[in-house]
Amino acid sequence: MSEKVLDQNNLGMDEDWAGNNAAFRCPCCGKVFIVSGSRVHSGVRKCPNCGKSTGRCDIKSFKNGGTASLEW
Repeated sequence: MSEKVLDQNNLGMDEDWAGNNAAFRCPCCGKVFIVSGSRVHSGVRKCPNCGKSTGRCDIKSFKNGGTASLEW
């Protein structure tokens, strides 16, 4: 399994992180999807297209020590 941890100071063109929300591009199918650290996704969401990757985002924002990552 591979993992990419987002670095707020060095986001790629296909990544974003604002507050407790992160956006990823699935490395398996290319679908862009968001993950919310709030009750919407409870911090974990599989790619809605293929289900082969999993995005994670803490309820904390990056400024408060939160993390965001993508596993596949």
